[in-house]
Amino acid sequence: MNIVTENIIRFLTVFLLQILLFNNLQFFGLCMPAIYVLFLIALPLKLPHWAEMLIGFFTGLLMDIFCNTLGIHAAACTLVAFVRPMLITRLIPDNERLMGTPTIATFTLPIYVRFLVLLVLIHHTTIFALEAFSFHNWWLTLLQIIISSAVSIGIFLGIELFRR
Repeated sequence: MNIVTENIIRFLTVFLLQILLFNNLQFFGLCMPAIYVLFLIALPLKLPHWAEMLIGFFTGLLMDIFCNTLGIHAAACTLVAFVRPMLITRLIPDNERLMGTPTIATFTLPIYVRFLVLLVLIHHTTIFALEAFSFHNWWLTLLQIIISSAVSIGIFLGIELFRR
């Protein structure tokens, strides 16, 4: 399958799952699984940085339109797209030979989990910090970040292991 077609199908699947299912699963207001971040994490490794940034921004903008959140998702996704290439170069010293998309097979399990955890924490911290926009009840914001990140990472690892 063509890499463009594969990414379009991946985007539509993850986006529809997020909008129709995961946006409606909020556990006591503490957990908001953000599965659409998986699309940004699984972008091809050899994608130009400017293309990653545009894709990240428009993915977040589309989420903002459907979630009515006024730019919070666009900011978080753009930050994830900005940090992603730098994280790849830091985690994998010989990244010139990498091809395809980030998976357990492409990286290794420990490196992939570290990569996944860092990007999800960056995304969720940005989302919840911008949503709260104060230090009032900071512990509640921190709890939301931790619980939502743990649930999202668990879902991502389950999807990745299921794909294998």
